[in-house]
Amino acid sequence: MNKASLVVFAGGEGTRMRPLTDYLPKAMLPVLDVPLIDLALIRGDSVDCANRFVNASGALPDLRRHMKRRRPDVEVLDEGLGPIGQAATLRALLPRLARTVVTYNCDLVSDLDLPALLKQHGEGEKLATLAVQPVTSEADIVREKAGVRLVDRRREDARGFIFLGAGCFESELLDDIAERRPLGLTEGLLQPAIDSDEVLLVEHPGYARDCGTLQRYLEVCLDALDPQRLRIDTPGTLSPEGWYLGPGSTAAALPGKGTILLAGSSLEEEARVADCIVWPGSTVPSGVEVSGGIWFRDRFLVA
Repeated sequence: MNKASLVVFAGGEGTRMRPLTDYLPKAMLPVLDVPLIDLALIRGDSVDCANRFVNASGALPDLRRHMKRRRPDVEVLDEGLGPIGQAATLRALLPRLARTVVTYNCDLVSDLDLPALLKQHGEGEKLATLAVQPVTSEADIVREKAGVRLVDRRREDARGFIFLGAGCFESELLDDIAERRPLGLTEGLLQPAIDSDEVLLVEHPGYARDCGTLQRYLEVCLDALDPQRLRIDTPGTLSPEGWYLGPGSTAAALPGKGTILLAGSSLEEEARVADCIVWPGSTVPSGVEVSGGIWFRDRFLVA
């Protein structure tokens, strides 16, 4: 099989993740001190790639510095202050892309086997292959006798599948993307592919969650405390009792189950914390009791 191109979508302002994203790009949000963008690229590293790209907008300097230090083999695309849309990104990259393109959303945390997805794509007869999971409600896609159909979740609550944010596409399909901006993936690529009956759905039976909200971000971080559920190679210490101690973090009080002390954070004496992320460099003062959220700098955010 020929080498593919990898495009990781890391744009977007992350408005639902504020105030975290007021200080840090969404792609840099840490899961047990590993940025989301690194987790996405770890997935992508399993694919034999001709080239790798990360799109970005807004807080580009932070992401560019991180990528230059950690992943100089990946090109960061400067798309200006506002997102141009994922389909528009693919259209702009078209002359540089391999015949087959693998896409991955950086806010997807998963154990998805991208080489297996790519293999199924190659063995199929469609120009697009989407990784999906079945859901009983709030589906993105439903199967019908005539094929598959996209769901407008603002108007319809359907049983079907959610698109995980990972897919394989042939350049023949990308050739037809309209030249306008902004242009999202659904409007610019998925809907035309479905209209042409060129979409194959591949169900992923393993772990897959997106970090689009504070609640989902907390859930993913808590899942990562259990290696049987989500395995991440962390730079810190993962306790058998179900808490995490990041590099340079300290705990004068015993962390409760589900406590995640990110790099340089601390618990003072008599602080009581459970099922909670303590943001890097933050300190939970003595006598404070928090659960089910994020201790961010000097305040508690309920997830």
